[in-house]
Amino acid sequence: MTETKLGFESSRILSAEQSAALYQDILKTVDSEPWRDAANANRPAVETLIRNGLDLINGFEQATYQKHPQIHTDTDIVYIDSGPGPYSYNMLEPGKTDLDDVNYHKWAWSRKMDRARIRAAYTLAGMITARRIEEQTGVKKNTKDLTTDDFERYGPYLMYASVSWQQDHINYVHKLAKEAGIFKIPDDKLITYTEFTNRNGEQKPIINTEDQMEGLRFPLIDRKPPRRIAMVSHPAHFLRMMHILGKYPDSIPDSSILQLFPIPTPIDAVEEYAKAEIMGTMATIFRKKRASLTPYTNYEV
Repeated sequence: MTETKLGFESSRILSAEQSAALYQDILKTVDSEPWRDAANANRPAVETLIRNGLDLINGFEQATYQKHPQIHTDTDIVYIDSGPGPYSYNMLEPGKTDLDDVNYHKWAWSRKMDRARIRAAYTLAGMITARRIEEQTGVKKNTKDLTTDDFERYGPYLMYASVSWQQDHINYVHKLAKEAGIFKIPDDKLITYTEFTNRNGEQKPIINTEDQMEGLRFPLIDRKPPRRIAMVSHPAHFLRMMHILGKYPDSIPDSSILQLFPIPTPIDAVEEYAKAEIMGTMATIFRKKRASLTPYTNYEV
């Protein structure tokens, strides 16, 4: 039997016993935080957030077991909310031995999370492109046979919002991948940025998830908002993202369909990451005032 930190058998789906123990552990941890008074003043809402948050994370995790996820050809944007870790230690920029993701460095399981999100998003973009080719031309094409021209003519945009050190790393990885012929999406279908405009109209560097969600800016497709936006991230991270979007719901155009694509949580991360993201969500609500107690719910999975 594989043991987790709290002593239960390891699984990507939290059991009722694990959820109950995590609930109590998170409540206890709240009492040691500098924003505890604000949280305790909203104790019933906090308890509901934790319970519902654990359920939501489990629901997102269950979606990762789908063998045939819903692929829609009206998906105009595949969006990646950057995660911790380098894309590849074999592709670090010259002179680099590691990256500057100090917030997660203590957790070994975090080291390939950004890579997992990018690879999943690239795969999803390929599936959408192949489906569009079949729909519009009647030709069935395997995703591994897609060309740059296919992505140019039929593919969605691929978006990546990140802090500056991640952008530097990904730019270098992208250069090597293009030279090796293993990355086919053309540059004009890529949208990357490291700054955002806040609600006061100020240009700021992206530092965290709340900056990414407040600063979402999608390109117009034929002078209209994207029909469908597919977001790729890990289940626990989606919890925090949705609570931040609860504060900034206008980040998603009214006419756009938001579809979440959760990807599997590293097995060693299931409990620690759930706790970290729930605690991070509450800190964003009570300390930073940049998230809502009520999450954004206008999405598909």
